[in-house]
Amino acid sequence: MQVLSICLAKGVQWWVRPFWQIKLSYIVLFCVLLSNAFLMGFYFHNYRYPMGYLALLWLSLLSAVCSAVIILAVSHLNIGIDKTLVNRVISLASLIGFVGMAVYNAYMPVVRHIDIQLDKPMAVPIRLAVASDLHLGALVGNRQLQKLGQILSDEKVDNFAKMINTPKFGTIASLGNHDLYKVDAYDSINDAIYHAKARLLKDQIGVVDIVKDNQSVTLQFIGRYDDHKNDRLPTDAFMADIDHNLPVILLDHRPSQIASNAKSPIDLQVSGHTHKGQVFPANFIVDRLNVVGYGYQKINDMNVVVSSGFGFWGVPFRLGSQSEVWVIDLVGK
Repeated sequence: MQVLSICLAKGVQWWVRPFWQIKLSYIVLFCVLLSNAFLMGFYFHNYRYPMGYLALLWLSLLSAVCSAVIILAVSHLNIGIDKTLVNRVISLASLIGFVGMAVYNAYMPVVRHIDIQLDKPMAVPIRLAVASDLHLGALVGNRQLQKLGQILSDEKVDNFAKMINTPKFGTIASLGNHDLYKVDAYDSINDAIYHAKARLLKDQIGVVDIVKDNQSVTLQFIGRYDDHKNDRLPTDAFMADIDHNLPVILLDHRPSQIASNAKSPIDLQVSGHTHKGQVFPANFIVDRLNVVGYGYQKINDMNVVVSSGFGFWGVPFRLGSQSEVWVIDLVGK
């Protein structure tokens, strides 16, 4: 953050120099003090503001690099306008563009479709939707939930039958790492899921019948605690209670145990957590740290889908990633 603050100070000096002469040391001092004021938020367990400011610093640096490339490219053009003004307009437009694109990617989810064929009989194809990492709160609320509901309606996701008090779209849920951090929040999250009439699986197996075109398909779901929970069971502990003739779908929030899960007879694992790095270049770091950091892969006989998430963590910025819902069409052999 200190390095980015110095870069910001240099950029501010360049921006104002034609209009106002001020020493770089004064701007650096101000920017560094401002950064350290935001950093104090960590001591009070408030991460959103320092991370938000850090994200803005990073976006401003990216926009500065982009502006420099554009300015260099057009510097030889004779456009008959004061180049000082043109350069400042380019830099301002670049900054607004980067921030605007990051906010757009955070709040405008895309739908990604994939067809997965299982080596098991299914009477009819089944369409499922995966929405991870909602991070509901001040920045992701009812409007985004309504948008998610509209996506499920538009995509004609199949309904679950034989579930108690099921809503129009039956939901199977598992918990993520943030759901486990505070006791009060944990209880409230559990209550909210139950009141939403979703089926919450906490290291449990859920068997669900889906009726479609007068045909019934039975799916088995294993909903895991996030591996932040130290005493959670290994995935293979559930295999004795699984009917291996029926499709098996694993909900494991963090994609940290894909290699070991792929040794079990699981047909599909769906995960989130990584946010695809959320802001470039963290997407490359995520790919290096995980067997599957984002997207679809097939490992052994297990299909893996890792979503970048429907919401976002901390700050409403996504660059190099976008909020999304995966729509998966399962087809039997």
